[in-house]
Amino acid sequence: MENKPKQLSETELQELAAQLRCPDGGDGIKVGEMMNFTNGNMIAKAVEVLQIDDNDSILEIGPGNGLHAEDILNRGQNIHYTGIDISTTMVEEARKLNSGSSAIRFELTDGITIPFGNGHFTKLFTTNTIYFWEHPEDYAKEIARVLKPGGMAVIGFIPKRVMEKIPFVKYGFTLYEEETVTGLLEGAGLEIVSQISEKELVTGNHGQTIEREFMIISAKS
Repeated sequence: MENKPKQLSETELQELAAQLRCPDGGDGIKVGEMMNFTNGNMIAKAVEVLQIDDNDSILEIGPGNGLHAEDILNRGQNIHYTGIDISTTMVEEARKLNSGSSAIRFELTDGITIPFGNGHFTKLFTTNTIYFWEHPEDYAKEIARVLKPGGMAVIGFIPKRVMEKIPFVKYGFTLYEEETVTGLLEGAGLEIVSQISEKELVTGNHGQTIEREFMIISAKS
C-alpha cells in the first residue's frame, strides 16, 4: 500500500506560515533553502520580464537567502543589486552567501517603508511577498516612489483561486487575484505593461508533485 503523506497539525501549519512570512533561526534557514527550490521558476520568470540592462540598479523585496543575486549581476555590465527583507535571519544568510560581491547588498527593513530615496532604482521585483504587505496601498506607493521615471516593477504571486486551497494560508496570508494587484499598482501611479499566467510542477510540503499557477505582473513608472 502507498503511504499517505502525514498531515500537518494546526500548530505545525501555523508555524510553517510564520516561517514563510519571516524565516527565523535554524528552521528559517531551512525554509529559505526550500523557497529557493519552490520559487525558483517564478523568480526566473520575474527576472526575465524585468528585462535587465547594463547599468541597472535593481531592488528585490523579500529575496530570502539571496542565492540568485549573482545570476542577476551576470545579466549585464555594471549592475547593482539590493535586497531588502523583514527577516534578520535571511539578511544575515544572504550577506554570508554573497560576501564576495561588492555590487550586492542586503538590508533589513520593516515591511512598511522602503528605506531609499525617491527614484533610486531602475528596476524592482518581488515574488511571493505580496501576501504579507501590511498596508498594500501604501507599500505599492513606496514601490512607485523608489523607481526612476520609466522604471519597471514586476510582481510575482500565486492567485487567490490557487492559494486558498493551501491549508496554511489561513494564518496571516492576504490573497489576491490579478485585478486587485493591478489595481494596487495603478493606484500608486504605475502603468500596467503585462500580465502573464504560468503553470508549473512543484514539490509540495509532503514531497508530492503538484501543479500550480502563478502570475507575473509588470508595470512602469
